[in-house]
Amino acid sequence: MDVASVRAELERVVAEYGEQPYQFFWILTKSDNPNLDLQSQNAGWGFVKEETWHSLDLAEYVLWSVSDNGDLLWWNGEQTIAMNPRDSQYVSEPVGPLQFLRLVGLGKVGRIFPAEIECHDS
Repeated sequence: MDVASVRAELERVVAEYGEQPYQFFWILTKSDNPNLDLQSQNAGWGFVKEETWHSLDLAEYVLWSVSDNGDLLWWNGEQTIAMNPRDSQYVSEPVGPLQFLRLVGLGKVGRIFPAEIECHDS
């Protein structure tokens, strides 16, 4: 997945949801803050791609969001994987970031996130 495509999609996400959708997810962009910078966070969390608690091939995925709880949202241009590394859980949805956040708001994503974020209207 090329970074230009990811950045373009994330611009659409920020335009619709802002930089912190549901007051829970932080959208990664080009930022001076390394905690919110797309490239810095991808470098820092790259080790998760090789961990053995999951059987996912994340080689082509780009990390596009982190949550207040340390959840990770990955995208490869076709599907989004939401991952909770501390509890060794993940869910996969065959949608991009914008649609994924819509599904979260509708409560249509598996029980990986706190219930209170899934009841907000977007």
